[in-house]
Order: sequence, then structure tokens, then C-alpha cells
Amino acid sequence: MLLVFTFELYAPYPSSERYDTPVPLLVPTPSGYLLRAPSGDELRRLRIPTVPEVIGPTGVSIGELETSCNLNDSIGCAKLGYLYHTGEGVKQDYTKAKVYYTKACHMSIYSNVACNNLGELYEYGDGVKQDYTKAKEYYGKACDDGYNIGCTNLGILYIEGKGVKKDSSEAKKYFKRGCYLSDSAGCINLSILSSENSSEAEKYSRMGCELNSGPACWQLGDIYRTKQNYMKAKRYFNRACELNDGTGCRKLGELYTKGIGGLVQDYSEAKKYFMKACKLNDSVGCEQYKELEDVDIFGITISPDIIKESAPSE
Repeated sequence: MLLVFTFELYAPYPSSERYDTPVPLLVPTPSGYLLRAPSGDELRRLRIPTVPEVIGPTGVSIGELETSCNLNDSIGCAKLGYLYHTGEGVKQDYTKAKVYYTKACHMSIYSNVACNNLGELYEYGDGVKQDYTKAKEYYGKACDDGYNIGCTNLGILYIEGKGVKKDSSEAKKYFKRGCYLSDSAGCINLSILSSENSSEAEKYSRMGCELNSGPACWQLGDIYRTKQNYMKAKRYFNRACELNDGTGCRKLGELYTKGIGGLVQDYSEAKKYFMKACKLNDSVGCEQYKELEDVDIFGITISPDIIKESAPSE
């Protein structure tokens, strides 16, 4: 019996065609990238934070940091602000975080990081009254001092009109500065705001991918897929998957399912990548894995335990 089934390939955002994964604006924060979809819905995606790696030494006690800060050492103040902000090793306390960040912001070393994080407190109203104007002030100071994440955060305010008039041109200016200062979120956002499948969109997606951003890599793969350059699409979907981005793994599985553009149709490979996507909490990848498993192309029965293990945790 011949079994025929299809999977839909999706064009890159923005597009008039169906797109299953609206490309979000990426907002870097100490606690993780905040993904803001075009609809305004907000989801958190954890990442390896860059902030704690650039604030001060490790293995120093709270008492020692407090002594250091009281002696007007900006490293001690900034480190204390971060610890209270994230609750790392201490009880989370946004009010104390604000005090230490404020002090560090007006000093020297790590002042730009402290200013950025202080801006985040004001943007989200953590421990302070929500104030987008102050968020803009502190993000702007961080950006002026060369802190890439501060530039990207400032761009987000302009794209969303928080504390400023909505201005995509200003947003792109700050995203570009963040990107060239090696913040992949700035690069991705520049690509999103560029014309569909343009050389500019391709350029900034590639820059983000070179900064080891999974979303940037699969976004670049989507551009090549739309241009019907399936070998390059495969390369960048695979790179995203190697970076443990579930969407990249799933898109790679879709290529193997279709077997288009000279690629060999390989359901076994497709299932492998759908399963990895599922384990990385890509719900569509889970569904596509189960569809292939249910069809049982090879007549092999896969244990339900495997599917259960591959399903994302609640």
C-alpha cells in the first residue's frame, strides 16, 4: 500500500504565505531573552546570560562585595545589583538591586552594564514604579558607553513606542549599533525590519548566525529556502539545530521529509530531527515526529516511552 502524506514548508517572515513561527523581536535581559512577537505576545526564552559573565569576580562573599561597594568600588556595586536582581546566592530583592545599580551606573567600571540593568528594572517595573522614560535614559547611557545590549533594548523601546514616539528608523539605528557591537539580537531585529528576503535581511541574519544565534541561523535558512537554494537552507537549519534551537531542527526535518531541491528524501533523518526539536520544546516538531511515527513507514514500532520522553515538559 502506498502511503502519501505531506508537510507544509513555510516562507520566512514577513510573508503573505503561512508562517508557523512568527519571528519575534529579541530583547536581551539578565534573566533571558524576552521574545516579543509581532502580535505583542510575550514569551520568555532562557539563554546563557551575558550579563553575569561581565560583572565582577566570582567566589566573593556578599559582605566583601558590600565593603567594596561602600568604598565606592563600582565592580562591587554592580555585582551586588546583579545578584539581588537575579536572586543568585541571595534572596531576590529588586529594591536593593536598584540601589546598587544606581550607584554603579554613575561610576566607572561596569557602569554601562549597571545602567542597562537599571533600565530593565524601570521598563518592567521591578522594584520601582514602571517608567519608560527612565528606562530610555539608562538604556541610552549604557549604549553611549558601548554596551551592546543597551543599544538593542533602546531599539525595542522605539519599535514599541514606550517612553518615545514609535520610530522604526531610530529603532534600526540602535539595533545596528547593537549588532555591530556583537549582540545577535540586534542583528536579528535588523533582519526582521529589513525588506523581505533582501540582501540586507540576509546580511544581518548571517551576522547573527556568526554570533552563534540559533534563531538567526534558521532565519537565514528560511531566506535561502524561499530563494529555493535548499542546500544553503539545509546548512543553516543544521547550524541552528547544532546550537540547540528546536525550530532549526524541525525545519531541517521538514527538508528531509520533502526531499526537494536535490536533497534526498529521508524519513529516518526527518524523524531524528523532529525528535530533537521536540526535546528542545518545539511543539510543532513533536507533532511532526508523531505523524511520522504513527505512519510507521518502515514497519518499526517505536516504544511509546520514547515519544513520552520526547514530549516537552509542562
